[in-house]
Amino acid sequence: MKPNCFRRLRVAGSSVIILLVSATLFGCGAGMNIASNSVVNSQEISGTVVDHATGQPVGGANIVLEQPDSKEIDRVVAGTTTASNGSFDFSGLQPGNYDLVADASVTLATGVTKTYAATITFRVPFGTAVGKIPLVPEFGDSIPSGQPVHIDAVVATSPATATLPQVDIKLSAFQTATVDDGTLLSVTIPVFEGSTLEVTTSPAETCTSGTSCSNYTLLVPSSRPVTGTFHPSGVMYSIPGTNAAEVIFVIEGKAFVHISGNAPDCSPPSQSSGPVVPRGTLPSVTPNLAFTNCQ
Repeated sequence: MKPNCFRRLRVAGSSVIILLVSATLFGCGAGMNIASNSVVNSQEISGTVVDHATGQPVGGANIVLEQPDSKEIDRVVAGTTTASNGSFDFSGLQPGNYDLVADASVTLATGVTKTYAATITFRVPFGTAVGKIPLVPEFGDSIPSGQPVHIDAVVATSPATATLPQVDIKLSAFQTATVDDGTLLSVTIPVFEGSTLEVTTSPAETCTSGTSCSNYTLLVPSSRPVTGTFHPSGVMYSIPGTNAAEVIFVIEGKAFVHISGNAPDCSPPSQSSGPVVPRGTLPSVTPNLAFTNCQ
């Protein structure tokens, strides 16, 4: 599988991106694909999500804007889904650059599920129409269907006192990706329908003695992400090959006092799992999380 190589050319006074064919180290996708890459309203970021192989729009795709925190972890600041024509538009943005992450798991008219890997476009300035963003099926264009990975696990909380607490746990799934300047980021991957991004632990017979607990499920793609970095001249996307390679996720849970909004709970208030490596659509480990000293 080969990457799209997007370059912007001036055509009749307007700015477009043309898909070039070249013999680089990775190669570029065959054919020609034209997409806009121009300035829009200064507070907007817009574009269209398309299937890498067919060029057809992908409606119902997840798309989020993220910015890195002090630990180089990309956190979601805004999210939406694409319209039936694959388009999206974020408005009212604060000045700055954003990392744009898209993925999808859709049911076709045939009843077949088609799951796409995440595509990450780094450092998109606000006020930009990024054009066409390619989504690649999780096992490559040659296998254009597949179910997402079901990560099913338990989160447990133990009390700081004798009373078993209820604790709200917010969950995230991360993959690592590299910006073209070499910066390595942990990127939040949008999860698919059926996921439980927030759970509340409660005492139950199924919990380990002395803890409250809750089950959680995260549905994610079984593939490494597609990556590209925005430049005024265009975006070149690097698309992983279909050869066997580790696909690594890390699951994070953050603890909050029940029904308190954003008041942190437990000590420490954040826990992360070890690497979770999907084998097809099954995770290699069960990323249970355990919090202590909870109120």
